[in-house]
Amino acid sequence: MSVTSYQTLNKGELTQLLDVARDAIRSHFSDRVPQPPRLDLYGKKLLRPGACFVTLKVAGELQGCLGTTVAHSPLVLDVHNKARSSAYQDRRFMPLTEEQLDTLTIEISVLSPPAPLAVSSEQELLDYLQKNKVGVILSDNHHEALFLPQVWQQLPKPMEFIRHLKAKAGWNSTYWSPTLTVQTFTVNSISGKYEY
Repeated sequence: MSVTSYQTLNKGELTQLLDVARDAIRSHFSDRVPQPPRLDLYGKKLLRPGACFVTLKVAGELQGCLGTTVAHSPLVLDVHNKARSSAYQDRRFMPLTEEQLDTLTIEISVLSPPAPLAVSSEQELLDYLQKNKVGVILSDNHHEALFLPQVWQQLPKPMEFIRHLKAKAGWNSTYWSPTLTVQTFTVNSISGKYEY
């Protein structure tokens, strides 16, 4: 068994993680020196190594989304670090400004360990995804792309979902290779408005 044991988090634990993310962002706009969360304030599940993504939206539009699929530090610290990174280091966006805080929404996604999915064709993958709306990672030849399960809300058809995921990896829509690997995962997630 790996060091990481994925366990479902309850609403209280997810709410604690949302508060950690809010505080990580809030500290950037205060006079105090940013501090990581005090580990002695959290339960065992939040102190285990965990992998997460933190997604930020301003007025409903993506503002930042960074994370990892590999658990390497206590989950509570990973959420703190990913919240700051999503707000100020996602190169696709300008850093978050104080003016954006009124319409800021934060979403925390705690990932299960990715599991390999054995498929021999794109059609086989599409058939699987028709029944399983999971997170997907496609990898091949030094290219990789990931979509969280929440992306199904914007791209509900498997063909469309995979086409966009391929584009994210830098492949054309017909790309398929015998060496392409597919991994799937699930998430525990919570979303909430930024609070001052």
